[in-house]
Amino acid sequence: MAVVETTFRAMASHVQVIVVDGHDQAGLEAQRVVSELESVWSRFVPTSDVTRLNNANGQPVTVHPATVRLIDTMIEAIDLGGGRFAPTILPDLMRAGYVASIDNRAAVTVVGEQVRSTEQIKHHLGDAQIDRHQHVVALPPGLTIDPGGVGKGLAADLVVAELRGQGSAGALVSIGGDLAAAGDEPPQGWQLDIEDHFDKDKTLVSLAFSGGGVATSNTLGRRWIDTTTGQEQHHLIDPCTTQPSISDIVAATVVGSCGWQAEIHAKGVLLGGTEDFERYTTQHNIHAVASTSTNTMLSTDAFSKFLAATARR
Repeated sequence: MAVVETTFRAMASHVQVIVVDGHDQAGLEAQRVVSELESVWSRFVPTSDVTRLNNANGQPVTVHPATVRLIDTMIEAIDLGGGRFAPTILPDLMRAGYVASIDNRAAVTVVGEQVRSTEQIKHHLGDAQIDRHQHVVALPPGLTIDPGGVGKGLAADLVVAELRGQGSAGALVSIGGDLAAAGDEPPQGWQLDIEDHFDKDKTLVSLAFSGGGVATSNTLGRRWIDTTTGQEQHHLIDPCTTQPSISDIVAATVVGSCGWQAEIHAKGVLLGGTEDFERYTTQHNIHAVASTSTNTMLSTDAFSKFLAATARR
C-alpha cells in the first residue's frame, strides 16, 4: 500500500492531502483542483464567479459548473442549519471589518453600491434563478454570497471525489480544518488531532474515523481590531443578530457524512452555545465536541467512539 501526503496553502488555509494507492501526480492534481475552485469561489479574486455574481445586481452570470454546485449546496445548507447558516451575510461580515484576505491584505472584497445589508434584503438565496444545464445564475438584486467554511468543506468533498474517480483507492483532503475522506484507509487509519484552542501546543482530542467529513468552527483564529470601534472582532457572524457571535462556545468539531455538512453543523453547535448543545446535537443526530470560553469541554455521548486518545491540561 502506497500512502502519499501533499501539503500546500490555498483558500487562506493549510491544505493536507493524503492519497492511498493513487497515481504519481495525485497530489498535484488535488492542488490543481483546489486552486481552480479558489479562483472561481473566492470573494477576494476580482474575476471569480462569486465576485461577478455579487456585482451583477440580479443579472445572469455564466459560471463554472462547480459554482452551480456551490450555490445548490448553500441553499440546502440553509435548511440543514435551521437558521444558523446564512451564506448571504457578506455585508455584515464586511461591516465587522473582514474585507481583506488574511493571506494578502492587498486582496480585498469589492461589492457594488447596490449591495444591501442582510436586514434590508427581502429576497433569499432560494430565489436565485439557476440554469443548471447552461451554468447560468442570477442572484436576487442586492444579494451577495460568501462561500466561507461551507466552500472549504464542499471543496474537500469534491477533491476527494475527483481523486477517487481517477483511481485512488482512498483519499483524505483537509482545508483549514474542514475535512473529507473516503475509500481505503492507510494502515494507521484516518486520524486527526484537534488542537486545544487555548494552547496550540496541546491536543484537545485525537480522532480515528473510517470516512465522511470532519469540520471545526471557531471564533479564536481569524480575529482583527475594528478600526472604527477599536474592539477585537472575529469572522463568525450570527445570522440572528447579524453581528459576530457572542456564544460561550468558542470552538466546535463535528463528525458528519461529508465535509460541507460537518461544517454547517459545527457552526450550528457553536452559535447555539452550551444551553442548546444537547438539543441541537440530538435533533440533528450528530457527533460533536466543543470548547467553551471558560476552557471546559462538551461532547455528545456517541462522540467517544471516535476518540483515539484524549489530552487535556
